[in-house]
Formats: sequence, structure tokens, C-alpha cells
Amino acid sequence: MLDIEVILQQFELIEQKVEGVVQARKRFQKENEDLNARIEHLEQLIQEKNEAEKKHEELTSLVRAKIDSLIGRLEGDTEV
Repeated sequence: MLDIEVILQQFELIEQKVEGVVQARKRFQKENEDLNARIEHLEQLIQEKNEAEKKHEELTSLVRAKIDSLIGRLEGDTEV
């Protein structure tokens, strides 16, 4: 009879360990979901930043072209 009690205790210990593993797996899955959501958010922010930089570069290029054009006109007027 004593052997049965030992075996039952071992099964209970195994069940506790399995439950711990199941709970850890759930925590890791939740953490993984949270990290994936954060990655997506950061990738979106990077995309928005890249688009803003591109627009800024285009605007800077346009402004430089306009300034160069105005300087060219002024230089053309002073040479005459």
C-alpha cells in the first residue's frame, strides 16, 4: 500500500510540474504576442519616419532649386 501512495505523490508532483509548464507557456505566448505587437508598432513608426524624411528631402530639394533659380535670375540681372 505504501508503494501506491508514493506513486500517487509522484504523479501529483508530475501534475504540478506540468501545470507549471503550461502556465509558463501561456506567459511566454502572451509575452510573444506583446513583443510582436510592439515590433509592428515600431515598424510603422519607422515607415512614417522614412516617409517624413523623404518628404523633407523633396521639400529641401524644391526650395534649393527655387533659390538657385532666383540667384540665377539675380546674377543674370547684375551681369547686364
